[in-house]
Amino acid sequence: TTGERLQDEGKDWRASHSCKQMVGYNPRSDAFLIANAGDAYPKALQYTALVNGVHLSAKTRFATWGNAGGKQGVTQGGIKAEPTGRGFASVFSFGPETGEPDRLYFTTLHENSSFLVAPKPLFPNSSSTQIGGNLSPLGPDRWLVAYTEADEDVITGYLSIYWDNWGIPEEVRTGGGRLAVLDASGELLGSPVNASALGAPFPVEINHLAERPSGVGWVSIDGPGASTAKLVHMRCLRDGA
Repeated sequence: TTGERLQDEGKDWRASHSCKQMVGYNPRSDAFLIANAGDAYPKALQYTALVNGVHLSAKTRFATWGNAGGKQGVTQGGIKAEPTGRGFASVFSFGPETGEPDRLYFTTLHENSSFLVAPKPLFPNSSSTQIGGNLSPLGPDRWLVAYTEADEDVITGYLSIYWDNWGIPEEVRTGGGRLAVLDASGELLGSPVNASALGAPFPVEINHLAERPSGVGWVSIDGPGASTAKLVHMRCLRDGA
């Protein structure tokens, strides 16, 4: 990777108006996977890849909705490289235009951005809202997903998700943090646990979940405008243990 600007290629990567972005890098395949949520062209969450320095023309899309003026249905998500393979896993939240709560989706992708496991809701029978998700590998066939849950729909203005304050109720910010473990196909293993009991909830707007040598970590702040931050490290068993 040289850091050089790729001239005249932005139009091939982006989705108008580039409402939400995610990126991951896999050193085993030397591949960058980029996700970009569009409100018009296309009305979709679009995945594209740069492999060995070559921008691939293929685009993989999850159809959403948009008004061509900044409103669209993907609120946030994350991309992480497979710990032993050449591809990626991704989570994102999506709320239909018809007003149902935002649901957390999981997908895995090949290094060329094509879907291996097509996007699927993690909690299809739940009436809750799941937002602000990110993930981290727990070994070759398990994933830890961190997200915020609310009993009701708390995303009332989809234009507000452009910025760093979504107007989330304080009780959701401080008490809605959840952790769940998935297998490689996106099936839930056991039940989610309430991570808010740690006293360091995941920021809803930007979830900084990161892999660490003996577990995972994240930055916790007390909502928009906070003057302090907490660095959290949680130990995890890995490799199927």
